[in-house]
Amino acid sequence: MKKQVTLLLAGLLLSTSCASSGKQLCRMPNTVEPLSREAQFVESSSTAEYIILATGKGCTVNQARNDARKAAIWFVLFGGDRPLLQTSKERRKAKAILGEILGTPQNYIRWESAPKSKRKEGSYIVMSFLFKVDVEALKQKLLDEGVLEATEEISEEVGLPFIAVLPASNDEFSKFAVTVIEEYLQDRDYEVYVPEGNEKIDKIIKTVAALEGKTDPYYMEAMQTGSDIFVKVKTSVWKVNKYGRTFLKASAEAKAYETATGKLLGASTGFSPERNVTSPEAVVQEATNDLADKITLQIRKAWLRETRRGKPFKVVVFSSQDQFRDVDRSLYKLFRKLSRRPIKRLASGKSATTYVVYLKNIPNAYELFMKLEDIYSGPGKLKKILDTGSLLIIKAGSGNTDIEIE
Repeated sequence: MKKQVTLLLAGLLLSTSCASSGKQLCRMPNTVEPLSREAQFVESSSTAEYIILATGKGCTVNQARNDARKAAIWFVLFGGDRPLLQTSKERRKAKAILGEILGTPQNYIRWESAPKSKRKEGSYIVMSFLFKVDVEALKQKLLDEGVLEATEEISEEVGLPFIAVLPASNDEFSKFAVTVIEEYLQDRDYEVYVPEGNEKIDKIIKTVAALEGKTDPYYMEAMQTGSDIFVKVKTSVWKVNKYGRTFLKASAEAKAYETATGKLLGASTGFSPERNVTSPEAVVQEATNDLADKITLQIRKAWLRETRRGKPFKVVVFSSQDQFRDVDRSLYKLFRKLSRRPIKRLASGKSATTYVVYLKNIPNAYELFMKLEDIYSGPGKLKKILDTGSLLIIKAGSGNTDIEIE
């Protein structure tokens, strides 16, 4: 009996000693989500893969590594400036399959580095790793489970936009970046329009631009292509000297505009890592890959938001001065009935005006003209001068009045 009491007292003293020294048992929380959500984007090795630096916590090295894997996947889904889950609706739908994805993070990781750092944080081991995450595989999983809308579904609902990609300067690297983004968009089923010279169309576009007082060549080129959206791209390449060696680094920046309204839909920048390469195109390609993914996500999100309230069309109307007032009043009333949002008048003169209208279930300017032709009740008739994408130019009234700008 005396021996048992002695052993009990020894055990109590030992546990008291451990508690006073601050030592605690390490326990992992009973959840599939990462304990650490510490991660950051490093680079885009291609448009289908990201390099992510992620930190994990665990009671053992293996637990910390697996937690870092989950943190990397979590970041691609929810974090940074280009998460796969862009809307609250998508994030809600993702909850049903989050456990499956985070329960097997290795399914979406193509490569991982040796530990980049290791430290103790209380009872946890904290370690950082680099991971190459297969973003395309993750995206496909979300599509298969109905979390994300497929391109075909978006196309059926609101129509994918026609996009023109234009270099913001004439340097060879910006033109190269345009090609990279065009290929990226085409791979994702967007229709990409390449500007082609047409003397007649060019003259009409310049007339419209003069009416609006705009001289931006990019705007005129975008209207000529018939695009719904135009993207301006610019690149920079510079040298960095380190350790007696020369490295190249590139950046690519883009701004996306709604052609009909000139509204900014998105703006982003991509960067390459510093590379010891002789070909500048290599770092421009990496920077543009980084950029293409971000700007396309912005375009998709903005286009869905805008067009669900009505696709924007620019309608330019010319008439004779003596009939213009009646033509203008008749078309304005007609557009008020058709448009889902308030009508905008961008410019108006004695015989010409420009409208921006937002219409549902009308995919292109030609169908808009047929609709107007059927229900127009103003002076004379409507005559189509040009329809291209979201731009419609018409003459109204009787007679053969030439298009003029006052």
